[in-house]
Amino acid sequence: MKHEATTVEAATAPRRELYKEQTRLDLALAAFELAKSEGLAAVRVPQIAAAVGVSPRTFNNYFASKEQAIAWLAGRHAAGTASLLRERPGGEPLGPALVEAVLGQYRPAREDGLPPHWLRDFRALVAREPALHGEYLTAMASAERDVGDAIIERVPSLSPLRARVIAAMVAGAERAAVMHWMNTRSGALTATVREAVEQAVAGMDQML
Repeated sequence: MKHEATTVEAATAPRRELYKEQTRLDLALAAFELAKSEGLAAVRVPQIAAAVGVSPRTFNNYFASKEQAIAWLAGRHAAGTASLLRERPGGEPLGPALVEAVLGQYRPAREDGLPPHWLRDFRALVAREPALHGEYLTAMASAERDVGDAIIERVPSLSPLRARVIAAMVAGAERAAVMHWMNTRSGALTATVREAVEQAVAGMDQML
């Protein structure tokens, strides 16, 4: 009986974690959509919780504030770059691998539960809502650490500082590309992101 109970618990754990992750995503997206339509100052935690069908207490179990919930989306997106980098072929040079890992986040087939064009809408929201800036920077710093860790896994000879600098360069290039594209609407967003990240990593592999 004890063995059976342990087996049931082991099978239940992954489902529980998936449920938690989905709830976290639903709350973050609800906060994001409400802030987009009503303005961040007008949004309240009970309103976000009600949109997902949970209690405000449940919201507080996942996020300390509405700003943190919204910024978590950007951190999740950026951390996805680390996951995609780990999936790149082992013999691929770091520069091209980083370019493809970043672009992988923009491909329609990427099943991340986020609506189309959410990233450019998110950037626009952050630009007009200064209250988001602190949490946004915190989320991005955490994601950049994840990318830095993935870089060291590919190139163990790199120092942690060098890996963090490369991760910050790539993340900065991506942000600059999205903001530039939003201002100009010239060409495809993915082409703009590719160009910016390729510029950031140009000649990098020869210096490693």
